[in-house]
Amino acid sequence: MSGKPKTLVMGASGLIGRPVAQALADAGLPVRAGYRSRPVDIAGADPVMIDARTGAGLREAVEGMDQLFLLIGDIPDQTEAELRVVDAARTAGVAHIVKLSTWGADTEAFSIARVHRPVERAIEQSGMSWTLLRPNCFMQNFYTYYRDMIAYTGTVRLPCDDAIVSFIDARDIAAVAARVLVDTSLRGRAYDLSGPEGLTYDQAAALLVTPHGLPVRYVNITDEECRAEMIAAGLTPAYAEDIIGLCRYYRTGAASGVTSAVEDIIGRPAVSFSRFAADHATTWQ
Repeated sequence: MSGKPKTLVMGASGLIGRPVAQALADAGLPVRAGYRSRPVDIAGADPVMIDARTGAGLREAVEGMDQLFLLIGDIPDQTEAELRVVDAARTAGVAHIVKLSTWGADTEAFSIARVHRPVERAIEQSGMSWTLLRPNCFMQNFYTYYRDMIAYTGTVRLPCDDAIVSFIDARDIAAVAARVLVDTSLRGRAYDLSGPEGLTYDQAAALLVTPHGLPVRYVNITDEECRAEMIAAGLTPAYAEDIIGLCRYYRTGAASGVTSAVEDIIGRPAVSFSRFAADHATTWQ
């Protein structure tokens, strides 16, 4: 890789991919901003449509790229889609991949980890250089996945008991990803990314506010209640099982660890949950 590395950022219409693409473009690096269904307009980046499920646009997107930020949202057959991207990147001569994975992927102890770990292995064995990012639960989940629940009931209902989770702000994940794409000294490692503290869901929810300005309450429910409520809300049984499995994993205490990786990589402390809550206090307006 010589000169300014050319980077394909996948998921560039989303919460993490967009700021990664923007940060690289702002630094004067050539960037292709990959999207599937929501076209992107990022200053200094060239938009490119990619459907990793079918491979449409993939060969053209990776052609001539030096490195790739691999991010694919929750889709059916996600593992196969990501493996398709890895193979296309290797064939095109991409030199380096940064993959957004998940906390605990190396354990394969729950279904979401089992989605990511085969892709990690393929990358490790590909002959390309690599960096794996394994973030813990996103703070933003409270205002994305649980938004309607909070808006209509003022609660977050999950079967997590008093499990402690070191929630991480997605803004920190994006900042880390942008950094590792330009710092070659950070290659060849997997980084467990956490926030600066561990909190129970009860503690985290209490820091947030409802549309009426009241504290959000956490309501602990059983696995069975969670399954029934998610299916009644229109989610698939498979998705419900993924969430229940993740909550079971949390209940083992495996997501409580706090790492220094964010600060080590970007040179400032990770954003606290209270800071996240303050920054999003007007989210309903």
